[in-house]
Amino acid sequence: MTIPESVIIDRKNRRFWWSKAKLGAMWLAVLAVAVGTVLPVAATAAGNDRSEGVPAVVLPFPELRFDRPGAVPALERSLMEQAADYVTKNQLAQFSVPREPRKGDTPGKQAAEAMKLPAVLKYQYAFGSDSELTYNKNPDLDGRVRDDTIIFAPTLFGLLTYRPYAWLDTTLELTAERQIELQEEDRVVLPDGSVTLKEKKRLSLLVDQANVTFKKLGPFAITVGRRNYEDERLWLYDVALDGFHVNYKQGDFHAEASVSREGYFDGELLFRVPRGNIDNFMLYMEYRGIEDNKLAAYAIQRNNRWTPDRPLHLGARMYGKPADRFNYWIELAMTRGHDDERHDFKGEAFDVGAQYRFLDLPLQPSVTLGYAFGTGDRDPNDNKNNEFRQTGLQSNEGRFHGVTQFKTYGEMLDPELTNLRILTAGVGFRPAGNVFFDLVYHNYRLVEMAEGDLFSSSVTAQLNQDGMNRSKDVGNEIDIILGFRNLFGFRKFGFEVRSGWFFPGKAYRNPEGDPDAPTGFRGADNAFSMLAVIIL
Repeated sequence: MTIPESVIIDRKNRRFWWSKAKLGAMWLAVLAVAVGTVLPVAATAAGNDRSEGVPAVVLPFPELRFDRPGAVPALERSLMEQAADYVTKNQLAQFSVPREPRKGDTPGKQAAEAMKLPAVLKYQYAFGSDSELTYNKNPDLDGRVRDDTIIFAPTLFGLLTYRPYAWLDTTLELTAERQIELQEEDRVVLPDGSVTLKEKKRLSLLVDQANVTFKKLGPFAITVGRRNYEDERLWLYDVALDGFHVNYKQGDFHAEASVSREGYFDGELLFRVPRGNIDNFMLYMEYRGIEDNKLAAYAIQRNNRWTPDRPLHLGARMYGKPADRFNYWIELAMTRGHDDERHDFKGEAFDVGAQYRFLDLPLQPSVTLGYAFGTGDRDPNDNKNNEFRQTGLQSNEGRFHGVTQFKTYGEMLDPELTNLRILTAGVGFRPAGNVFFDLVYHNYRLVEMAEGDLFSSSVTAQLNQDGMNRSKDVGNEIDIILGFRNLFGFRKFGFEVRSGWFFPGKAYRNPEGDPDAPTGFRGADNAFSMLAVIIL
């Protein structure tokens, strides 16, 4: 007997929604005590101003951002200090259940006791929203191709933490986003001849974090579930991973080890998302014994379950702020293991830079200078791959003078540090107490002569198509970054603009006539990107 197709589809849909219901039920059960209590609660709301240098991401348990040596433990710090650790553009509220009155308490004593905050707050939540408008113009560097996009994306997010015991934390974070296309082509033919089709835009409800943390295990803490990973410079990772995480903290030495996978569980609650296929084995160690400086080393192995790709990322780093006027960073890294063609990786890289702030001058100007280098593969036909590869989990975002995070290798080009030399220079100002401005310049050059795509770049144009005029000159970029906080007297109201103009170098030349049999070549066209964000 043949089962009608409509019945088969109906069964698949029921199985899909049943799997989503089970995932939601699991975390509702974990947090049921938090949302179901009928006891009166004493609540205090705390906010903070990102203009004072608070990190720009929500880190409910930022294990990789350790307290300074000699600092009081986190549980003994003030509520506002803890709020600054956990929340940026969000509102944070923390709750505690009031104790029952004791015999002999007077009304005045009870009121004084009620004003005291406990060392451990059982309930915390954060919420917020932002609305992003993204404009990309000419990513293929050819003005004859219609590939400009304008996307509007309003987002709501919320985080809830419940601590039933001093040794146990549970965390759930959800993000709802809806992308709206204001301009986007249905079909775009890229310079390499491939065709990209417009992706369907739909409402997304994503589980960003869902984890349980076991504490009070001596110097150890264990987290199981989905957790945000973010290193200080977002040069290694800026991603949510599912897995098992162990943290060790003893004096000035801190370490974290984990086994994880991105997308091991489908955290999208409204539609199916393909599961991840790369297993991560990570070890990160940090020493804070040098005042106002951090020294760290790491090893990150990434194993692709579908291909032979097995890169091993090793590195050491040092960064700090020895004085209010000066900060620096030093990254030394190498790639080992083998690629998807079983060629052995032999790549190296470094990224160094410093910033100086003139705090006594009007507008408090700053100057930033950096240089990054990642090796390339000179001979793709041998059994070695000399390309350096970043982890693939990074976002390469940071701040220079202001409060706005931006892509530190270029807002428009946004490359990975593979076969590239990147010179960066920036100046920053503070025109007003709540206004921040950065002007950043980048120069890009290939390390080894190469053709095809620039590795992991937002630009889709092909390098060195003109065989008679090959060049290592990739081009230049100018970025303008603006950040506004506490607009019109509203503490939570902010606005950001990140824009980048990329000016292609001699390595980018567009064919004239038939791309398969060009009659000549001309210089590539400029590209532009802009991201505007309203924060509430």
